[in-house]
Amino acid sequence: MSRRTAERARLGVGESVRRIDGVPKVKGSFAYGSDLWHEDMLWGHTLRSPHAHARIRSIDVAEAVASPGVHAVLLAGDVPGKKTYGLEFADQPVLAWDRARYQGEPLAIVAAEDPELARRAVARIAVDYEVLPAVTDMEAALEPGAPHVQELGNVLRHVRIVHGDPDAEAVVWVEGYYETGMQDQAPLGPEAGLAIPAEDGGVDLHVSTQWLHVDRQQIAPCLGLPEHKVRLYLAGVGGAFGAREDVHMQIHACMLALYTGRPVKMSYGREESFYGHVHRHPSRIWMRHGATRDGKLVTVRARLLVDGGAYASSSSAVIGNASTFACGPYEVPNALIEGTCVYTNNPPCGAMRGFGAVQACFAYEAQMDKLAKALAIDPVELRVMNAMSTGSIMPTGQVVKGSAPVREVIERCATIPMPSEDPDGDRRRDPISLPGGVAGNVGRGESIRRGVGFAVGYKNIAYSEGFDDSSEARVTLSRGAGGRPVAEVHCAAAEVGQGVHTILGQIAREELGVEDVIVHPSDTFVGSAGSSS
Repeated sequence: MSRRTAERARLGVGESVRRIDGVPKVKGSFAYGSDLWHEDMLWGHTLRSPHAHARIRSIDVAEAVASPGVHAVLLAGDVPGKKTYGLEFADQPVLAWDRARYQGEPLAIVAAEDPELARRAVARIAVDYEVLPAVTDMEAALEPGAPHVQELGNVLRHVRIVHGDPDAEAVVWVEGYYETGMQDQAPLGPEAGLAIPAEDGGVDLHVSTQWLHVDRQQIAPCLGLPEHKVRLYLAGVGGAFGAREDVHMQIHACMLALYTGRPVKMSYGREESFYGHVHRHPSRIWMRHGATRDGKLVTVRARLLVDGGAYASSSSAVIGNASTFACGPYEVPNALIEGTCVYTNNPPCGAMRGFGAVQACFAYEAQMDKLAKALAIDPVELRVMNAMSTGSIMPTGQVVKGSAPVREVIERCATIPMPSEDPDGDRRRDPISLPGGVAGNVGRGESIRRGVGFAVGYKNIAYSEGFDDSSEARVTLSRGAGGRPVAEVHCAAAEVGQGVHTILGQIAREELGVEDVIVHPSDTFVGSAGSSS
């Protein structure tokens, strides 16, 4: 039954409905990952390398094992299955055994009766390090003779895109060099999970994540278990923004639970969270734009370099995105784009909102402003005259077949009234109420300068580069009280604050014409729903 054959149900798509998790979150009763609890559970803690690059000569766990309340101290040799994992390439050790490749890399894990005993035991583990030269600069990583972070070298991926005639001549040229720094997603809820050993020899893991099934694909081989014996349940997620796409404490908690035969909880504090998840890639970008005298883009030449840190994570996709979108949402008939992602001894970088597209946008939009100034053309007008549309050909050769209302979006944004230019008018307002507020609320805005910026960006839908980011759900129809139809929705989509569980209920009402809808918690007992963001 659909809305075409039945009267539309209330609270469907497009209506303003109460969020499923809204009231519990406002009242403080919503259970996040850090609130997980189980009778007789142990607490896990991690020993991390203090060095960016070091050879591990030996690890002595004798004092830790003898510490009060300790039930397990595990090293790389205790990993029951595959020793490495990774989102795209399995290059990251579950626990480092020969070398630590970044500050914060896990070396050992401990399970104890309470978190303080676990921390004290970790402090009693003695590691003999040989500190090695560290590669912490992305350009230095490309120099001949630079120490290899990974055995095959420091280039994780190189992308070269040639479109039209890259040597096409233009009348007006502008060029620039741009840097973006490492950023942390800093979700309010740090990483947390609870692993419970099961009677069938498997494990049940309750965890805050963005991608249950891909987590399981990485966890199961490291535990030496078939996937059906590793069951994941979504715990409350206190923000994600890409940081939850990678495995963090999942394998460690499961190892400790299986070894001790007891539930094990791991929950990071803020400092450990910075070490324990991926970050946005720092970048260095060189660009040269050429245009005709009247402002039409002729060619773009770009070189992009991003720092992937010590392990791959989603870096391959990030440099792919950054290179693909380096020309911006504009008609560019000729282009030469070179993109490189390198390994360094910095913390691993991975997904963060718009991964790859954001770094490129900062550079190409700065270039458009420079070009507008060189041509004495209004920067909004320059963007409008070069805007891509349906039928445009991207530098990769892909034809834009769907909706591409770039020009319409620019023109509509340009009509938004600007803030008052009357300085006296702004002075009469409380500075805290002005755009941007007051930094830290430590003054009254005396040193703050305000302006209006205009920029246009675009990015891929789904994961990127043709990845089959599909999603599925199971819907069961039955009769409830008084014979009323009831729809039950079971989907693995991760609720990370974006409201997907509420939307799933709306979709069911819209398509089935049923008002009574139950949305079950997300887990791996149904097919994958892709990465949620």
